[in-house]
Amino acid sequence: MLKLCTPLLAVTLLLSTAYAQTEENPHIKLNHNGHLNDAQNAASTATGGQPPLLDHGGPVLPSSKVWAIYWGPSMDFPADLQPAMASLLGGLNKSPYLATVQEYMRGADVSTSYLGAIADGSAPPAKAPRTSDVAAEVCKLFPSPDPTTLYIVFTSNAPNINYCAWHDRATCNGVPIQVAYVPNQALLPGCSPYTVSNLGCNTYSNGAVASADSVAHEFMEAITDPQITAWYDKRGQEVADKCNFVYGTCVQLNGSKWQIQQMWSNVANACVQTTIGTSGTSH
Repeated sequence: MLKLCTPLLAVTLLLSTAYAQTEENPHIKLNHNGHLNDAQNAASTATGGQPPLLDHGGPVLPSSKVWAIYWGPSMDFPADLQPAMASLLGGLNKSPYLATVQEYMRGADVSTSYLGAIADGSAPPAKAPRTSDVAAEVCKLFPSPDPTTLYIVFTSNAPNINYCAWHDRATCNGVPIQVAYVPNQALLPGCSPYTVSNLGCNTYSNGAVASADSVAHEFMEAITDPQITAWYDKRGQEVADKCNFVYGTCVQLNGSKWQIQQMWSNVANACVQTTIGTSGTSH
């Protein structure tokens, strides 16, 4: 749910992280029983020691749509962020990477459609936004939202935070929706995968590459656990939390290449970047 910083920072932040959304975000409350830090993740993955994701019965999004919202002055974003995100999100459908979460779709075929981007040049919150703040921004731009859509809100700033991104459930005019918050990753050095490895998968800026990794994390969690009632393990970790900053080779997304993290597979009992199987673990 909540993407922490790099392994070097995650170790020290594990007990001290101030969760800005605690009052409104039930899954962050759930995660108070402990995110594994990234070093522990890697060790337990290598030894098969990670617990499986459990199906808690809530809805999943096998057929999803995505809108990108850019909140803040355009000059404050990385210049290549919008085309990078359009390429990333537009390349997910029918990719082996998207198929890594097929096993959690309860028999339905997983697919997604990128619908486009919309910009709002007003100032984003100066402090870490709550879920309600992000949802209000979405509702302002989409007063009649689609419940099968993930609305990813990028901000031109990065408040005083010690995480990279998050996703959550929300409501707009009575319609349940999924939202994700991705602050300006160019201003958050701990969120850049180049601090972990440098695969040289593409030539986008560091801020755009870090954003791609965070977006992949939150997107995969949003379709497997959109209302925070579906797939997470006994520690409260979702499909991407269990593999945070765990990489393989460059990920191919229908003509483009990315350094984006792997996802947890119950079938493989490991982090993967291509599909493994179709069966999950029920609660």
